[in-house]
Amino acid sequence: MERYFWHLSAAQKDGMACLVCGADFLKERITSVPVGRSPDDESQVFACSEPCARRIADEAEQMAHELRTVAGAPESGDGVDGAGRDDPVFCVDGHFGSLLRDLRTLAGTEALLTTSDDLATIRFLLAMTARHAEAAMMRARLVLARTEQTGDGGE
Repeated sequence: MERYFWHLSAAQKDGMACLVCGADFLKERITSVPVGRSPDDESQVFACSEPCARRIADEAEQMAHELRTVAGAPESGDGVDGAGRDDPVFCVDGHFGSLLRDLRTLAGTEALLTTSDDLATIRFLLAMTARHAEAAMMRARLVLARTEQTGDGGE
């Protein structure tokens, strides 16, 4: 499940600024991580990896805890959902599905870069490439680590 963030600035919607503190990722050397999507166009939005992404994660955990309490559901911290289903990393909406979307975006960006000669467009496409490449790298490592943990690495 992707979390949606509303009331974003143009830079935040484009993934160029932190959606918590507003830091400009193009001007400042800040490591960012994808934390959700903009409801306007389903584009990924990003936050500073520290402390902003941690703050979002803590808020999400608190909301999940409150929902479980209200619903009377037991707490689950074992990586398997309450119904005993498999880890959602490999589902279409999980990290594997997001990895595939990032790779498609990178392929499309490559095609656009080969045909564009406008400097502003090239800079935008390069910034988008950097964001999706970083997200794809993190997701690929996560999925790879998960396959190694489960012993389904195919080796």
